[in-house]
Amino acid sequence: MKKALTAGLLSAFVAPGSGHFYLKHKRSALVFFCLAVISLMLLLMQIYQVAQVIALEIQNGTLPLDVGVISAEITEQTQTTMANANELLYGFLLCWLVALLDSIRLGLKQDKQDALTTNTAGH
Repeated sequence: MKKALTAGLLSAFVAPGSGHFYLKHKRSALVFFCLAVISLMLLLMQIYQVAQVIALEIQNGTLPLDVGVISAEITEQTQTTMANANELLYGFLLCWLVALLDSIRLGLKQDKQDALTTNTAGH
């Protein structure tokens, strides 16, 4: 299997930066992986904050134990509290896409170098 394909598959299906790690571009791998983890952590923190608010409302008795009412409150809290969630999600997806495309680019470059090395060694 070509390095470009392997690196692309790793970046697409494992984690951003895994294709770079496979290609031995460890700094790039670390940057992409850290950016993805940070954006996911920030997104999860916002989700956790919404869950905390709703749990406190249930504990205080201001929100009844009715699935329909709780579901409506989750929707309302999510829309008001998580204004930045879309930006974080888009940032995560952009990081993943850039990591995928860059790992394929680097893999193609290494495949070309390997082909040149094989051709010169064969002559």
